[in-house]
Amino acid sequence: MSEATFCYDQRRLENDFVALEPFEPSVHTAPFVEAIKANPDIFTYVSFPIVNNEADFMKEVYKGISSSHGDCLYAVIDKVASPGEVNTNGKYAGVISLNATNPANAVTEFGVLIFPSFQRTHVATNAIGLLLLWTLDPPSAGGLGMRRVEWRTHAENAASRRTALRIGFELEGILRWQCVFPRGTIALSAEALRIKNGTQKELPGRHTAVYSIVWDEWDDKRRKVVALMERK
Repeated sequence: MSEATFCYDQRRLENDFVALEPFEPSVHTAPFVEAIKANPDIFTYVSFPIVNNEADFMKEVYKGISSSHGDCLYAVIDKVASPGEVNTNGKYAGVISLNATNPANAVTEFGVLIFPSFQRTHVATNAIGLLLLWTLDPPSAGGLGMRRVEWRTHAENAASRRTALRIGFELEGILRWQCVFPRGTIALSAEALRIKNGTQKELPGRHTAVYSIVWDEWDDKRRKVVALMERK
């Protein structure tokens, strides 16, 4: 097992449809690398490190997550596709994470990557729903009792933005030129900035759409989330 550094006790989450397993490199890395190499378009709107093999993934991705108190990673397992089976690639549906988690402010951010063959199914809804229940439910109900859960996505990623709204996240606004975007295929050119600044190179960037669900609306939104999760 990998050493845990996340600021909360990361536990397995599941319902009848999906399971979120704390990411275990010896189990989950190889099929993840296989899946992203087979589906490079999955990173059209995500600036993901170049990963050609398991060693790349461990160095460029997992090392930073596993050493951070604010980040944790889950493997998403589709229980409907392969009921009763354990650790098989056929039901490994993607990954989901908590990022920039801050216990003092009781806030966190979701990151979601579902493999293409599991998109437009029950998987994303249930994976996101399980994480919302854990983060926003009060401790008396088994949750963390957080104040705010955030969803950030490339402003041009229509599918991600639709998913956020369907689940119940509220659009807060667009952060213009929020970050550099060196490896994404849909990016804002910074050539005019290079000329203005007189620099040799300026990396392309992106606008970021910001959504959230907060604690004082969660009771009402929770009913909708649970109803969505109950649809197979």
